[in-house]
Amino acid sequence: KEKKDKKKKQKQKSTEVSTETTTSPAKAVIAKTASLPPAPPKLTPLQASMREKLISARFRHLNETLYTRPSEEAFNLFDESPEMFDEYHEGFRRQVKVWPENPVDSFLKDIRTRGKVRQQGKGRPGAPPTPLAKTPLPRTQQECTIADLGCGDARLAEALQSDGKKLKVNVKSYDLQSPSPLVTKADIANLPLADGSVNVAVFCLALMGTNWVDFVEEAYRILHWKGELWVAEIKSRFGPIRNKNAPVTHSVGNRKKNATAGKKGKKVADNDAEHDEDLAVEVDGMDDRRRETDVSAFVEVLRSRGFVLQGDREAIDLSNKMFVKMHFIKGASPTKGKHVKEQEAPKGKRGIIRRIDPIDEQPEVNEASVLKPCVYKIR
Repeated sequence: KEKKDKKKKQKQKSTEVSTETTTSPAKAVIAKTASLPPAPPKLTPLQASMREKLISARFRHLNETLYTRPSEEAFNLFDESPEMFDEYHEGFRRQVKVWPENPVDSFLKDIRTRGKVRQQGKGRPGAPPTPLAKTPLPRTQQECTIADLGCGDARLAEALQSDGKKLKVNVKSYDLQSPSPLVTKADIANLPLADGSVNVAVFCLALMGTNWVDFVEEAYRILHWKGELWVAEIKSRFGPIRNKNAPVTHSVGNRKKNATAGKKGKKVADNDAEHDEDLAVEVDGMDDRRRETDVSAFVEVLRSRGFVLQGDREAIDLSNKMFVKMHFIKGASPTKGKHVKEQEAPKGKRGIIRRIDPIDEQPEVNEASVLKPCVYKIR
């Protein structure tokens, strides 16, 4: 009986060993294949072309959404569907490839050039003003804090990781989503920054929401007194101010017009072609060959929020065919918006405060329409 029991035990052990040797390689293969990323599919030229068109169409749709919605709605949209943010910036990166220059690169050059300039004493009276490129960056306790607002993939912060400490420059990046550890997720109209904690605020193609004026007011709040505001925008976005609640007429697409249309139809087609030319600069990377860009209305909006141009000649740079760059300083008290300080009116007899009617009151205009949004017609 004991011999039989021993034989049974030996048989059980041998079967266990055999099952282990047969199953363990399979488990290893499954684990190995699960950890490998899926192989990218090989696309034919036609499939690749179709995919490019789909990416472009998706980008245009998301781009229009950002331009025609307040930032709070866009923030909630990307918060619920973070993959949309990645899709948008994938399309944006493809668009940048056809541009002759990316304005963020010029800002990067300005930071590195001015970051090396040391603070000097006051010049002699009557001396010509120092060129902007030769003036030092504004600093607090020897450090320049830069807020890149609407940063996208945080190119400024990423590029300055190597020499930022040497230049004593600290870049804080904010956008609707956080694609990297360098970016803090935030609505640009409501930033997690203390009052007066920033030396330079940057809007590089980032004044996109219908409430972009709120972005400007938020920049005023976070900037140190005499802090700088840098703006880069597409030239085609600037145009005449429309009355409040006027319909948005700026559009692109629908380039095939009805050849048999009458005079009225031809006039409409001509107007549409004019608008198409405006945004062809942004969408297709075409040169801006229209008349000189008028940014006076935009400058006036910022002036009413306490921002003054940094110098006369260099403050507005129109040399680029596609973009306009502007430099402002937080150097005045706002006359409009949420940062206007209520001034006490003079008192009349018996201490009664008299209300002073504004002089030369201008008719109310829709300030948001100073910058044209990107609206695409369905093809």
